[in-house]
Amino acid sequence: MMSYPKTGNEVFVSFSLSNTMFSGLGKGTITREEVSADYLKDLFQKYGVMVSAKPEQRKLLERVNTIYDLGLDIPETLKIIQLSEKNRRLVLIAVQGLRRVNGSLLPEYTEEEFQEATFSFVKYYVQSRHYDELVAENEKLKKDLNAEIAWRTRVSDI
Repeated sequence: MMSYPKTGNEVFVSFSLSNTMFSGLGKGTITREEVSADYLKDLFQKYGVMVSAKPEQRKLLERVNTIYDLGLDIPETLKIIQLSEKNRRLVLIAVQGLRRVNGSLLPEYTEEEFQEATFSFVKYYVQSRHYDELVAENEKLKKDLNAEIAWRTRVSDI
C-alpha cells in the first residue's frame, strides 16, 4: 500500500459526480481531461488523495488498486467531498462493462462480472477565475503587445 502525503490540498477521487461536490466554489472554470494511472500516482504523491466511495464500491476500488497499483485507501464509510479553493482537483474513476440500473452501478456483482469491468480516469480541475475573464485578459495583453510592436517598429519621418 502506497502512502500519500497529507497536504491539505488533497485530490478527491470518486466513482460519480454530484452537484454538491462543486457547491463550495464561487464562479470559476472547470477543465476536464482524461489522465493515465501514472499521471495520477505523481499527482497523488504531490497533493495527497482522499477517496469518496460507498462501502459497496470496495471491490471496485480493490480492482482499480490491483490493476493500476494506485494504492488508494478504501474508506469504511462514504466521505462527502466538496471542492474548494484548497482542494481543486477531482478524479472520476469511470467504470465501463458493468450492468447498471437507471444508470447507477449495482451494490454487488459476480466475480465474472468484475473481470469484465474496465476503468478510465478523468481529472476535473477548478480554476477560481472564470473563463470569460481569462479570455478578456488575454485579448488585452495581445492588444498591448501589438501596440508596443507597432511603436517599436514605426518608421520615423526623418
